Amino acid sequence: MPLPTNEKLKLLYVDDEAINLSTFSVAFRPHFIILTAQSGEEALEILNTEKSIAIMVVDQRMPGMSGTQLLEKASKIAPHAIRIMLTAFSDPPDIIDAINKGEVYSYLKKPWEKTDLLMQLTKAADRYRLTSQNQQLIKELSAKNLALEKELKNGQLLREALIRRDMILAAVNETAQKLIRSHQWRPFAKDFISRLGLVMATSRVHIYRHYHDEQGDLRACREFEWISEGDSQAALADTAVDFSYREVELERWPQLFANQEILAVPLSELPQQEASRLRRMSIRSIVCAPILIDGQTWGFLSLEDCLTQRQWHEEELEAIKAAASLLAEAVHREEMEQDLSLKQDQLAHAGRLNAIGEMASGMAHEIDEAMSIISLEADKFANYFQANAPQSKERKAAKDIVRQVSKTMRIIEDMRTFASFSDRQMADVNIFWPTTQALAFFREQFRLYLIELEEDLHEEIPYIKTDSQRYGQIVVNLISNARYAVRSMRSKQPDRPMRISISLKEIPLTDQLKGRLTDNDQDQQLTSIIELMVTDNGVGMTPEIMERCTEPFFTTKPAGEGTGLGLSVSSSLAKELGFSLQIESKPSEGSTFRLLIPVCDNSPTLLDSYQIKS
Repeated sequence: MPLPTNEKLKLLYVDDEAINLSTFSVAFRPHFIILTAQSGEEALEILNTEKSIAIMVVDQRMPGMSGTQLLEKASKIAPHAIRIMLTAFSDPPDIIDAINKGEVYSYLKKPWEKTDLLMQLTKAADRYRLTSQNQQLIKELSAKNLALEKELKNGQLLREALIRRDMILAAVNETAQKLIRSHQWRPFAKDFISRLGLVMATSRVHIYRHYHDEQGDLRACREFEWISEGDSQAALADTAVDFSYREVELERWPQLFANQEILAVPLSELPQQEASRLRRMSIRSIVCAPILIDGQTWGFLSLEDCLTQRQWHEEELEAIKAAASLLAEAVHREEMEQDLSLKQDQLAHAGRLNAIGEMASGMAHEIDEAMSIISLEADKFANYFQANAPQSKERKAAKDIVRQVSKTMRIIEDMRTFASFSDRQMADVNIFWPTTQALAFFREQFRLYLIELEEDLHEEIPYIKTDSQRYGQIVVNLISNARYAVRSMRSKQPDRPMRISISLKEIPLTDQLKGRLTDNDQDQQLTSIIELMVTDNGVGMTPEIMERCTEPFFTTKPAGEGTGLGLSVSSSLAKELGFSLQIESKPSEGSTFRLLIPVCDNSPTLLDSYQIKS
């Protein structure tokens, strides 16, 4: 702001004579704020502390430092102060030296007249004010010019950002039209990210997919990459094909993605360890937009600039979010269609199983008749040889035929029972028998595959009201799962023995189990728990896989080897029957599945009142 004309200015008077300092101060104090110094050194100290000295009046000849020398130094400290030389001598070389070196405004002689000197000081003050006003105007004009340049630049940047946004949205719309006519997104991904890279003038574009490894670490796997042909630095840089967020010190990123936040910064604004990691990949600026499916992070879309530390415009970021959303919808649609196709295959498979079950029932009837005749005739032979040749081989052979026929008829009966359609009727059952029937299908398999089977089945357990067929399906699914786990482990460690153990027993109702029961007025009717436990020393599961292992269609098996329905069906059946399925597992050590079944002391019909918390 310009200085008011009525405001007193600061004036520094320098003279080695104290009487001159006093006289000057008395004469001009009504007009100026007077500061005095008796030497050049003292004057310089005042100039360094008082930053708004308007006028300097300096005696030329002083001990130590002359007026010219003082003004030369003062011109560097207070360049805008008006400098006046005052001396009793009129040596021309001094005058020339003062004008050239000290840049004096006026050169006056002693003794001075108050009126004349006041006039000179008033002119100096007017010049100082005018200079200050000019400087202020220049400063304001410069600021306005900078603001205008910035506004013009921002306007240009905005126009360019809007053009890029529209081009990205056009690419999104065109790709969306292609995806509508296709069941797969991958054939279009490469062309899509190349258009993003060209429009945004970036060095690289990547699509990464998330997954968990066997140790439970969250990793990102590169699905697609585009590199600018004109960016040799980007082409030579080593980008990560597969990385663990923990190992590369980017653990903050998954949380940002989970919060649906987009990462868009130059490296200078990132934490040091993150910036260091990206710098090794020649990245100077990066945008990472999460690809979210049902609120879960499937992966992310990244655009990287290896040349400049750019600031990403909001319009550009909105378009990149739209591109990531399109990828999310495409991936989700493909997964849903795959699930639908898998369900259709499962329905077809279920239909074939139903047909096989009907055939098995009919075949069992026919075989049963033939086995009955064989058993009857073999029994006759056994009785004949018992009476006529009790020690003969023929008698022993006849007895063996009777035993084997009996065994075959039991297996056929178990198959017919298991294959028959469940009417979902609850009945009083000792589940020892459906457990034994389910095991009958596996014993010979385990013997052939060299799987050690340990059985600890207690027949003396309470009856419960349940559907034996649905319970049997749970047992078969758990044993099948254990069989696959131990055989998978054997493929990794050929010398490792394969072991599966199954136990069925009644266990006391402890305080810990009581704490897992829902509140119910009839809780006192619950007396104990029947525990079915299936344990294997197979591949085991990470905590992340354990969380999802009961989800429909979730499987870690290779394509064609599993449907992801076994544990899901078992968990659903357990809930329907009022049971609780609990899982314990460690990678490379094995898994334990516990099915907890409530037992009541008065009537099995009370079973439905008890639900064990998951």
